[in-house]
Amino acid sequence: MNHDEFLKLVAEILEIEEVAENADLEDLGWDSLSNLNFIAEVDERANIAVDADKLSEARTVTDLFSLLNA
Repeated sequence: MNHDEFLKLVAEILEIEEVAENADLEDLGWDSLSNLNFIAEVDERANIAVDADKLSEARTVTDLFSLLNA
């Protein structure tokens, strides 16, 4: 999954138009349901298993992206 696809996915999960890569997840309204959607979508679209513990530590969109390469 490339960077642009990733940003579109995050915006889709949050049901917003677009998202900045340095945006704070809490400010965007990211919650536990978002975590579940993120895990499922990344697995389906990119065949990448995201570690739920590491995901719970993510604070920014950049943190989320780094989980794809962990």
